[in-house]
Amino acid sequence: MDELNSMELNSIIADKKETTQQAYKRDYKRLRLLLDVDAIIVNNKLSKPITTIIRTIKNSEFSKNTQKGLFNMLVMIFQQNPKFKTQQTKAESEREKMNSKIEIERKDKNKNLMQTLPEQKSIDKELNDLYNNGEFLKYIVNYLVITYNLRNKDLCLKVVSSMKQTKDTNFNYLVITDKYVSFIRNVYKTSSTYGKKDNRVQSKKFRDALLNYLESQNVDYKNEEYVFFKDRLGEPLNCNKIGDRLKYLLIENETKLNKIKVKEINNKPNTIKGLKKMEKNRGTDLKTIATYYSIEN
Repeated sequence: MDELNSMELNSIIADKKETTQQAYKRDYKRLRLLLDVDAIIVNNKLSKPITTIIRTIKNSEFSKNTQKGLFNMLVMIFQQNPKFKTQQTKAESEREKMNSKIEIERKDKNKNLMQTLPEQKSIDKELNDLYNNGEFLKYIVNYLVITYNLRNKDLCLKVVSSMKQTKDTNFNYLVITDKYVSFIRNVYKTSSTYGKKDNRVQSKKFRDALLNYLESQNVDYKNEEYVFFKDRLGEPLNCNKIGDRLKYLLIENETKLNKIKVKEINNKPNTIKGLKKMEKNRGTDLKTIATYYSIEN
């Protein structure tokens, strides 16, 4: 079962960006393995009855989100052939049912979070304690996530001393100047939509923490680049694997930190202004923030 050689998959992913292609390939492979077939449509016929396919997906041990992805893959396969309009409609219906179940679960989780989620001032105190205790790496990554509403991948970082060293767009950068630090993001989830981001970090405490951390690592940043996260061979860690390291560094995971920030924004008079700032920082539209990060919805 080589999903890369499947015509029905290739027609779906042909015009998609790399990250989307990988996600679709994963779902397509899961679907074929689950159904134990080489293709969903063979010789213009379904490899198994649609009722059997639907039942198999729903009875699988996959999470609801994964099942939704499998139904979505079915829909896209059927869209390639008008003959399967009836099957497409059934798959769409199951996808929407699964989406509704996911939404109900999300709201239930948010109700519980309302009772247990820390306040932003508590997070700010922990951040300050990290600095005071000399835990500078933890301070740096938490400061960036909290201040700029980041995702894990945004922390695929190199430290340099000049803007001339930021030409490689496969990295994000902290550029140390005499008075501030430029935080440049090329690599993040929605970069193809929102483009390169460049924030000037004016905090003296942040700059001091960065310099203290580099000194502890014996890094002469003015004469050498420094990569924050490396693999066992000393090479820059794949940006998609940064999250594995961050779970040992972050005060809370990035999703929870952003929920805490949205909760704080919702409790302030000018909510829209705060959410728009978060939208710009994170590279996420307001609807997504309201749907997935507001625990009050």
